[in-house]
Amino acid sequence: MLIRSQDKTALVKFENIVVNLKLPDSLNVICWSLQDAQRSGGYFILGEYSTKAKAMKVLDMIQKAYVNGHIDYQMPVDGSVEV
Repeated sequence: MLIRSQDKTALVKFENIVVNLKLPDSLNVICWSLQDAQRSGGYFILGEYSTKAKAMKVLDMIQKAYVNGHIDYQMPVDGSVEV
């Protein structure tokens, strides 16, 4: 599955990345490549959200899209995420 960043500037292959919430605020959904997972600070922001609940909802949406076999996923803007 391909994931397009919220600002549409990046397209990443889901199978080659780790997706997580950035701590401590957990308002950004981030990713980094599996090859660089041991390197600190090498992450890329896929999307920014106003609350942790919205960021968690987006992670749920990515998981659902992957499980349902979607080939692409567009990171939603903050205002379109309902919790």
